[in-house]
Amino acid sequence: MRVLLDTNVVLDVLLNRQPWVTEVAAIWQANDVGQIDAYLVATTLTNIFYSSWPRRYRHP
Repeated sequence: MRVLLDTNVVLDVLLNRQPWVTEVAAIWQANDVGQIDAYLVATTLTNIFYSSWPRRYRHP
């Protein structure tokens, strides 16, 4: 089955956002073992970079 992942789903995993990361981990695992084929829209990559920048690269 092909699945198109929303940007927020990817951000939930990358940023460990609770409580959603637990549910999204099942989707991630299904992709890892080949139960689904997960895809991203090209703009998801730039959206992830933009959305995660403040959380990942804050200056102390």
